Amino acid sequence: MKKSSIVPRFIILILIGLSVTVPVATAPAQFMSQPQQALEDTVITAIVPAASYASDLGLIGAIAISRFRYQPNYIPYKSLTEIRLQASTKAYLGLKVMYEHTETFGLPLRSRWMANGERNPYDTYFGIGNQTEFEISKWEDRYYYFDVMRVGFAWLGRKTVFKPVATQGSLDVTATTGIRYEQPVQYQNNLINEDQPTGITGGWMNNLGIGVIWENRDSEFAATRGNRFELTGTWAPRFLFSDYPMASVMTDIRQFITIPATWIQPVLAMRVAGTKTFGTVPYWDMPYLGDELTLRGYPIFRFRGDAALFYNVELRTWLFRYPYLDFKFGIHVFHDSGRVFSDDDGFGELIRGYHRTYGGGIATSLFTPDFIVRVDAGFSDEMYRLYMNIGYMF
Repeated sequence: MKKSSIVPRFIILILIGLSVTVPVATAPAQFMSQPQQALEDTVITAIVPAASYASDLGLIGAIAISRFRYQPNYIPYKSLTEIRLQASTKAYLGLKVMYEHTETFGLPLRSRWMANGERNPYDTYFGIGNQTEFEISKWEDRYYYFDVMRVGFAWLGRKTVFKPVATQGSLDVTATTGIRYEQPVQYQNNLINEDQPTGITGGWMNNLGIGVIWENRDSEFAATRGNRFELTGTWAPRFLFSDYPMASVMTDIRQFITIPATWIQPVLAMRVAGTKTFGTVPYWDMPYLGDELTLRGYPIFRFRGDAALFYNVELRTWLFRYPYLDFKFGIHVFHDSGRVFSDDDGFGELIRGYHRTYGGGIATSLFTPDFIVRVDAGFSDEMYRLYMNIGYMF
């Protein structure tokens, strides 16, 4: 059989913004199955330089590189490499590298390898609980900020164990392992050093995890129908040299429905997710709300607790398509809501005290439906946040 030639394509986009926001952030790629198959060997490289301004971080520069390799008989692709580098004029520096491939050592095991490092002099801590105080004057005086350094490495593997013939769905088992080190700067005049929460001295968090995923969406990156369910448990015991022995359970449920109302056929995307922790949990591993992956419109890590529960609802649609370049332009609106819990909360707290945000944004796609650039504006009762992301939120 004659091997097909590799078809390279490049995408270079430039995003420039002026905002009071956190650095360019990216939603992680999600493991799943996708029915589309490549007809030939194809490599698509997307390069996205971006610039923005934040009153806390100064001028922020970032570059995101995504490299997709498609080959016949590999779903959704043969491999994906992502690199994110961010830096600011006020000493912020962050690097994330991810490599994902659908075959590991010749076995039908999908693997994702991730490494990251960050030095952030403007990380945020607002206390622990669902009703922690927020004052704009203290925000402007940097009372909620602190300096932190963190590094980490993780592996996630996934193996299909059941695939019904009559559907596109699959049931997979997952395994994870990771090491992480976090070191906040002590003795600063800020809230975190006044509170002295568990983890203020820093330390190692090394964990193992197992889980299951049921998946039958029609697309990994821009689903229009189907659903996804995930349940994962992680454990960081002393014998793995973790400084804080703890465990956590996470669940994530998603549903996608195409509304056949008009020619634009909007997609209703819904998600409910939650996490519960046990043991000696450092503040930096507590379930939290407030960022581009949970409640858009609040500052990052706005609420922390022993558990978190939240939902997201988005209405998405593509307004313009140019099939020759596989170019699409669309808009979306969203509503997010959630709250965190402490171990002494009563049953009644499950149905009240939820924080709510709303907003909207635009999205574009070029050369491949898997590569989506998205810009969101989220509004809360405290402030607004702007986000530039690669990929939909979920």
